[in-house]
Amino acid sequence: MADTPNLELLKSKEQVQAYLDSITDPSFPEAFRSPLSSFNITNGIGNAVHRLVLNTSISNNLTSTGTVILKHSNPYIFNIDGQKFTWDLWPFEANALRDVPHTGVVKAPKLYWVDHVNRVMFTEDAGPQSQNLKGLLLSDEIPQPKVFSKIGEELGAYLAQLHSWGRDKKILEKYENKDSRVIASWRTYGRFEDALIKTYPELSENLKQKVAAYCAQEKEKALHGNEIVIMGDFWTGNVLVNLTETGELESLYIVDWEMVRPADAATELSQMLAEVWEAGEFSKNPNAKPGAKSLSEGLCSAYRSQVEKIPEGMLKEVMLAAGAHIVVWGEIGFAVYGDEGKFKEGPQGFRRT
Repeated sequence: MADTPNLELLKSKEQVQAYLDSITDPSFPEAFRSPLSSFNITNGIGNAVHRLVLNTSISNNLTSTGTVILKHSNPYIFNIDGQKFTWDLWPFEANALRDVPHTGVVKAPKLYWVDHVNRVMFTEDAGPQSQNLKGLLLSDEIPQPKVFSKIGEELGAYLAQLHSWGRDKKILEKYENKDSRVIASWRTYGRFEDALIKTYPELSENLKQKVAAYCAQEKEKALHGNEIVIMGDFWTGNVLVNLTETGELESLYIVDWEMVRPADAATELSQMLAEVWEAGEFSKNPNAKPGAKSLSEGLCSAYRSQVEKIPEGMLKEVMLAAGAHIVVWGEIGFAVYGDEGKFKEGPQGFRRT
């Protein structure tokens, strides 16, 4: 378990400014020290994210947007089945932002400055006008399917490049993220059995046993799988989209790399495909469904055409993992943000009570 940092999690703008005022390191960019304003974007489990609007008149501007993202992380202790575990993923995200590949359209944010003692980093802002992919699919005005097809193609090509990079033995060793493995083994497959039985209480004992065996297998893979390094939390909320004034795709940023770890491609693809499918099914906007379909087709086609190797049985693994993700996470993500009535009815007999 890592030592607990002395700096309290920076949740408010007052805390952020006090922290900025306390920095004495001469390498700290002066443009970041006295922002015109700051806005809290999110306070998550063990981290807080803020956008700083820079005063570019007093110092050279290192950014293209006039803004910078401040992210502060602290270890978070939680219980799984009565055992205490530590969510302490900070070093891996900082390394990933330095190391991971990018394409002309898709990239991780640039890392500007890091406070390793207090676990604070300043990164490139995708832009105040950017929107995460989930929000785009749930919005009132949804882009044309061709735009989603392009988004899918770019994401698929990027994943193929990332996974090829992640096959290297040295990369696998560098990103041996044990805390991430524990979290990954629990967050879906530690809850799938209960969620499925709650939804379908009439399941036969034979099927329940098969589900239990499947969950045990997937937990083991999460803890010990070592095929490639994956982004680890590749879903619609972690893809930030910038569109041009005419509505065409301009850029995509992949954010929140804390869960980067060794795993397999099916784990990565299934999470995104499940989330995209949910958005298409449960968005209040009927145009979301063709958009989601185009995105998924573009992603899978580009990935298949550019990845070095498709493992045997991968399609089945993706489908099973996507189904498990929907059962566990669908209610959390779309009963709240999407069409709750449609979600409870469910497509073709999928039901929640």
